[in-house]
Amino acid sequence: MLNVMKTCAIAGATALAMTTTAFAADSAAEFTMKRTTNAHVKMSVKAFKKGDYERAVRFSETALTKGLSESRQAIVQSNLCASYAMLNDTAQAAQACAAALALNPELEEAKANQTALNIRLVENK
Repeated sequence: MLNVMKTCAIAGATALAMTTTAFAADSAAEFTMKRTTNAHVKMSVKAFKKGDYERAVRFSETALTKGLSESRQAIVQSNLCASYAMLNDTAQAAQACAAALALNPELEEAKANQTALNIRLVENK
């Protein structure tokens, strides 16, 4: 009976480790963007989806100068986090993620981008 329990525990731990590893690998490549009604944010998301991350950054930075509400500023900062991460500017990405979460700690996209960035940082060490 003890051997069966040990075998089940080992199998469960192995399955959990494999699931965690698969999730981590997927998350590293998955940064998210969120749209708002602001034209600059829409253009930023469009540029990001096309792989033009520098343009996405420019549109997001312009959006931040347009007097957005805090909730929309959080979205833009989260989008900047994703764009900077894709440009491998991890310092700027971390700063943008922190700003997004400071503005809205419950913003799911910001949480996801922060997690993806953290995974990328660990993988690149």
